Amino acid sequence: MRITILGCSGGYPAKGGATTGYLLQLSGKNILIDCGSGVISNLFNYVPLEKIDAVILTHLHADHMSDVFVLKYALQMNKQNGLDIHPIPLFCPVTPESVYDQLLNDTNLVVGHINSSTELPLFGATATFFRTNHSVECYGIRIEHEGKVLAFSADALFGPELFPLFQNADVGIMDCGALEKARKPVMLHMTPSECFRLYQECGVKKVVLSHLVPYYSISDVVEEAEMFGPWPYETASINQIYDI
Repeated sequence: MRITILGCSGGYPAKGGATTGYLLQLSGKNILIDCGSGVISNLFNYVPLEKIDAVILTHLHADHMSDVFVLKYALQMNKQNGLDIHPIPLFCPVTPESVYDQLLNDTNLVVGHINSSTELPLFGATATFFRTNHSVECYGIRIEHEGKVLAFSADALFGPELFPLFQNADVGIMDCGALEKARKPVMLHMTPSECFRLYQECGVKKVVLSHLVPYYSISDVVEEAEMFGPWPYETASINQIYDI
């Protein structure tokens, strides 16, 4: 498996950046995982429009799926211009209904839904989904292929429901959209300290701290992560590639 970061900002894009999106490549297929603002432009550095084989949306917040509407328009325009566009399967939660309904009735996208009991065959791999603690229906994804594991938290609070998602993962991409020094009574995302705890609990081999909110500096994220001494983490950056 190969995973390429197409966007890693949380909430809104950092200067010159993009919100959440990843390109997963396996068995010669191209799967887009989340599709936030700016992701489609970055995707085209690696894959042409007609080579997208599937899309998975972890949840229906705009910073994880706004470019799906750009994708729909691109498919429509290119199909009208003679490009051979095949229908793309798209998997996502069914809530919020007002957003989900906007994804339906498009012949270029075939929409299926995911929940915590979904086990999705994925071109020789298997994707399983874990409900996370977030403000809308949201699922972390664990993808297993040829003995290797990629785990992605999507948006999540720290909790034991994440342990089976990340257990012994080769690469774990974690929501790190908060800081301990900016802790609030109600949290929506994990801190570097909590990501470290998750790494320790689950034995993740490589951790990628992502969903980085632009009003927190990367140096603050690194400073908190470095409090624990050496551990196998990196902060996410666009165009970074991980072979698993």
